[in-house]
Amino acid sequence: MGAVPEDICDKAVKDFSSLPSKDATMGSQGETQDVIHRNTTVRFAGSNHWFDEHMLATAMAGNRACKWEFHVTDNENIQFAEYGPEQHYNWHVDVFPLSGLPLDRKMTVVCLLNDPTEFTGGEFQIRLYSEYTAPLVKGSVIAFPSFLEHRVVPVTSGVRKSATMWLRGPRFR
Repeated sequence: MGAVPEDICDKAVKDFSSLPSKDATMGSQGETQDVIHRNTTVRFAGSNHWFDEHMLATAMAGNRACKWEFHVTDNENIQFAEYGPEQHYNWHVDVFPLSGLPLDRKMTVVCLLNDPTEFTGGEFQIRLYSEYTAPLVKGSVIAFPSFLEHRVVPVTSGVRKSATMWLRGPRFR
């Protein structure tokens, strides 16, 4: 897990908040909208956004330290998500092995951009045999293989703000 300084998080929130928002979708092509499974508002940064370097540094450090050794060739644009009361994202994975896409998502990187005292609920969990709740604070960055199940539990008050990036590479073999 890495960290981004609080002032950089504040700058990112201000920058991302100026982008056009939309209701979140799911699927390899974003073809499905299902608020029972995923209910949040998202915005997408452009390619080579200045915040990319903060996400990439943690992801690549995790790739080496955990000895995943994923072959990564590029990344998708950062997704800025805001979860208000009753918004959530149920258990899911971020890789679509049956999609036929030329690249697979290898790693998911998530940064919490605001202080957890600004919202209740909204815990980030990963599941592999058992559930792990990430102890996130403002600026925390966590990287993990995209094939691990994870979720954001419903926010009960306030707004949770996060940035997510996916690192891709040649299809898993």
